[in-house]
Amino acid sequence: MNKEIFQKAIDKWGKEAQINKIQEEALELALALNKRKCPTKDIEQIEENLYDELADMKIMLAQAEIIFDADRINERVKFKLDKLKSML
Repeated sequence: MNKEIFQKAIDKWGKEAQINKIQEEALELALALNKRKCPTKDIEQIEENLYDELADMKIMLAQAEIIFDADRINERVKFKLDKLKSML
C-alpha cells in the first residue's frame, strides 16, 4: 500500500481525526459483519458493503501503523501469532 498517501491524509486531517476515523471504520466493519446474520437483507448488497468496510479498515490500520509505533504493533502481532500457533 502507498505509505505516502496515508501520511498525506494524516498531515491534512491530523492524527486525532484519523484516530477517530479508525474508530468509525472499526464500528462500521462490526456492523457490516453483524448484518450478515440478517435473513431479510439482500446478500449481495451485504457482501459488497462488507468488502468495502474491510477495505476501509485495512486502509485505516495502515495509517495506525504510522500514527502509533509500528515496531511495537508488530511485536504484539508476533506475540499473538505465536500464541495462536501454540494453540493449534
